[in-house]
Amino acid sequence: MAGEEEPFVGLMIAAVVCSCTVVPWLLSLLATMISQPRKRKVLLQRETAAATTGDSLTTLSKPFGDREIREFRVMMANVVMSPSWVQMWIGGIMSLFGGQINVYTKVVDWARREAKQRLREQVAEAGFDEVVNIRIETTVMSRNKGGKDKTAGVEILVYGTAIKY
Repeated sequence: MAGEEEPFVGLMIAAVVCSCTVVPWLLSLLATMISQPRKRKVLLQRETAAATTGDSLTTLSKPFGDREIREFRVMMANVVMSPSWVQMWIGGIMSLFGGQINVYTKVVDWARREAKQRLREQVAEAGFDEVVNIRIETTVMSRNKGGKDKTAGVEILVYGTAIKY
């Protein structure tokens, strides 16, 4: 009986070690290769639908034209995104050589586009016509691990003055 339990215990230990090391990497790889591209495609569809009426966001400090402003309000939207483990691993290798790190660039670009689209959607839902003087703020979110700061994600905040004519 004791001899039969030893292989079982060994298999259980191997399963726990495997699930703690391999499974997170596989999930991260699946998220990077399948889930993220799907979400980017949906964002592109939302952006395309919003573009049919013209972009309601502008960096102009005041509205263009002499139309009477009936209502205005500061509106904002934000998003927090983080690279997957696979993207962090690839970015870590690329940082050894210097230069642009495309995997990080894609994450930040996606976050910026998502935040701007969320603002467009909020403005349209609230019945405003456009947003002037938009600003984009970026905050790096980090955590301290072993005395070293590790980047955990990036927050993109987009805000401006929504105007209703």
